[in-house]
Amino acid sequence: MCAQAPEVPGQARGDEESFDYDAFISYAHDDRPVAAGIQKGLHRIGRRMGHLHALRVFRDATDLTASPDLWGKVTGAMDRARYLIVVLSPHSATSGWVDKEVGHWLARRGPGRLLFVVASGDLTWDEHTGRFDPDRSEVALPVLTKPGVLATEPFYVDVSEDSPWDHRAAIFREKIIDLAAPIHGKPKYELASEDLREQRRFRRLRRAAIAGLVLLTVLAIAAAAVAIVQQQEAVRQRDDAVALALTAASRDATGNPAVALALAAEGSLAPQSPLWQATNTLANAGVAFSHRTAQQIRAPLTGHTDSVTATAFSPDGTRLASAGYDKTVRLWDSATGRQVGEPLTGHNNGVYSVAFSRDGTRLASAGYDRTVRLWDPATGRQVGEPLVGHTDGVYSVAFSPDGGQLASAGADQTVRLWDLESGRPAGEPLTGHTGWVYSVAFSPDGTRLATAGVDQTVRLWDRATGRQVGEPLVGHTDEVHSVAFSPDGSRLASAGFDKTVRLWDPATGHQVGEPLTGHTGWVYSVAFSADGSRLASGGFDKTVRLWDPATGKQVGEQLTGHTNPVNSVAFSPNSTRLATASADRTVRLWDLLPGREVSDMLTGHTGWVFSAAFSPDGTRLATAGADRTVRLWDPATGRQVGEPLTGHSDWVYSVAFSPDGTRLATASRDNTVRLWNPATGRPVGEPLIGHTGWVYSVVFSPNGTRLATASRDRTVRLWNPATGRQVGDPLTGHTDGVYSVAFSPDGTRLASTGADQTVRLWDLTTGRLVGDPLTGHTNGVNAVVFSPDGTRLATAGRDSTVRLWDPARGRQVGDSLTGHYNGVFSVAFSRDGRQLASGGFDKTVRLWDPATGRPIGEPLVGHTGWVNAMAFSQDGKRLATAGYDTTVRLWQPLWDANAACELAVPYVTRAQLREYMPSDWEPKCRYTE
Repeated sequence: MCAQAPEVPGQARGDEESFDYDAFISYAHDDRPVAAGIQKGLHRIGRRMGHLHALRVFRDATDLTASPDLWGKVTGAMDRARYLIVVLSPHSATSGWVDKEVGHWLARRGPGRLLFVVASGDLTWDEHTGRFDPDRSEVALPVLTKPGVLATEPFYVDVSEDSPWDHRAAIFREKIIDLAAPIHGKPKYELASEDLREQRRFRRLRRAAIAGLVLLTVLAIAAAAVAIVQQQEAVRQRDDAVALALTAASRDATGNPAVALALAAEGSLAPQSPLWQATNTLANAGVAFSHRTAQQIRAPLTGHTDSVTATAFSPDGTRLASAGYDKTVRLWDSATGRQVGEPLTGHNNGVYSVAFSRDGTRLASAGYDRTVRLWDPATGRQVGEPLVGHTDGVYSVAFSPDGGQLASAGADQTVRLWDLESGRPAGEPLTGHTGWVYSVAFSPDGTRLATAGVDQTVRLWDRATGRQVGEPLVGHTDEVHSVAFSPDGSRLASAGFDKTVRLWDPATGHQVGEPLTGHTGWVYSVAFSADGSRLASGGFDKTVRLWDPATGKQVGEQLTGHTNPVNSVAFSPNSTRLATASADRTVRLWDLLPGREVSDMLTGHTGWVFSAAFSPDGTRLATAGADRTVRLWDPATGRQVGEPLTGHSDWVYSVAFSPDGTRLATASRDNTVRLWNPATGRPVGEPLIGHTGWVYSVVFSPNGTRLATASRDRTVRLWNPATGRQVGDPLTGHTDGVYSVAFSPDGTRLASTGADQTVRLWDLTTGRLVGDPLTGHTNGVNAVVFSPDGTRLATAGRDSTVRLWDPARGRQVGDSLTGHYNGVFSVAFSRDGRQLASGGFDKTVRLWDPATGRPIGEPLVGHTGWVNAMAFSQDGKRLATAGYDTTVRLWQPLWDANAACELAVPYVTRAQLREYMPSDWEPKCRYTE
């Protein structure tokens, strides 16, 4: 129960500006939730729009700051408040602070503006004594139990049952209105009405604001969506621009196939979906990389500050030595290309030659300072005193095979032998040349020396006697700059300023074969590989060339990359690498392992091969041919698996795996279709008989419950592979033999092509033709296939074209794909639909971008007969083709950028590619630094 709220006459709140607060709440701290609820209610009830609070209410928890004079702060706030609201409870009844605050108020202001709120407990008024009865009021403050302290029973409200004292609760709100009305100076009904109007107004404005916010949010989201789309478009355009730039750079990097391949791979990986230009360049770069005879390894070795004149591998191949005009000798780690230790210094002029001893414990160098110096390659320190004796610059140095002597040749027209144990000359200088001697080399058995010089001759010497052996070897028409023995000593190679390399028989002194020509400038250096299978030469034309010494023919393309003349060439001990030194101040390392062919040839068929199909898991390849057999292969090894599957009595035209890989179907010229277990190689059931002509094509439905076949008898037939029985009537309509049949990916449609130059679509539910035949080919249509998403059909025609069709509309899409110069026999989509392959009478395999109709790369060559069939593996990493040359070929994934990365990464560094990329662009392949 609560006492009747008094009607408050007199001035409204706004007329009493001398008060800082409309009300002061006195309470025990245990009653803080009640006091907080009262304060919030008084703040909100009657609040007008635009005002923060309806009333200014003081509560110590929100308004009182810490102070030594706490009581002074409290009384000061009370004195500036118009009303005192006291929260009564058992806690406040025992609180000295609350009793003291009320006592202060009564003493200063009297009971006129004193309001009470009962939070809990009983409160009883004693009319006779004019006080709260202390015996029946457990919440009465001591000061309120004194007789006469209050003239009449004060106003109070009871909120003991209104926990948690939320001003939004209807009953509690009504009680707060009881408290607020006298403070506002208004009757309760008037305040309640005003509060209701304000609430409604607030709700309307809130709804309007929410609607506005929703609209703004929608507009913001739309703007953000537009911004995101614009940002995505900007990113796409940037990625496309980077892709095109890298693609262009790849086409220009013809001198380094690995860099060209890496740039093409980066260009293909730059956008979310590869551009056809990038895929086109990628395919061509892959072919070029496969044709390489040598590949530069990573970046050039830099450190020399002037022309590099010489280079040599250590006997174990782990170190490479180089020498140059900068007066230094440098050692390199041949595996990483990093310089080992500090440069070897001591020469006071350019160094022209460097050589390792056979055991690798010594390194010799010779220079224009007329000295030969020995070094310990393990420590980089000079060993002993320089070998002096030459009266002019020393151009060449070589260790004897037994390690006992060192030979040097110089501008003083002499060749000198040195005893390595004593460091003294071994005998008299070898004289005979009439000009500078540029090069000296020991024969493998150590009994002979060969030298070459300005006098256009090559000379042989007996090491033991120091005498010239036979007449000079003549043939060069200009200075001879380099000479080298083959590993078996049966040949001697020389290189000269007449732009030729020549081979000699050192036993007879006769030239062997014709001069090796190709260089367009002076040839400075020549070297045999350790196995004798190759000869390398380098010269003024900035190129390195590889030769077959047995035939005298150049092997592969010239090696380019140096930007100045090539002064020296040297093979690694295992013949797999070549080091070249140049006037461009660099040393370059080359991988001599031949490039991998773009296709592996599988042989075994003894007749034309008509069909190829991969198993769903990619572990098997099935082929069929004119030798009446079906063969299974392991694509990983290229080896045939098991014995050929035999049973057909005539050519086998087509082969297909079931979707689960447990069955193999074949179609034959013997008018039958057969099923096989590819795991055992045995036939499953009896042949499927019904066609009255050769069966050209067989294919499983996507769910494996049907087989479709196409025949020379002008029909397409459906079969149940589980029972071997024909399903329904033959599909008729073709007016000539049917060559090919294909299911749509969802299995609802069947496409067929034939000699009648048409493509037909069938509804497999009704067995009826869908629409009119698709026409456009001007000769028989040999093959048809659906794209993986079913939105396109591709056909191969004898009119030399490949055509794309929209099966939903029955229309050709775009122009015919032209490039084959004779009939096209086969066509296949990659599993992601991004590539289309075709093959035909012109013996080529061609790749196309089905989205643009443009070719991808140059035609792939290798087959020596018509290309009859092709199939992509499920993972897209292989393309198999079959031909009239009785072979099957497995092609490398030239369209796969990740595969290109794997090939290029060993030869390319990030630094080599950064100059082609934006500064903030991160390469996609993982290169070394």
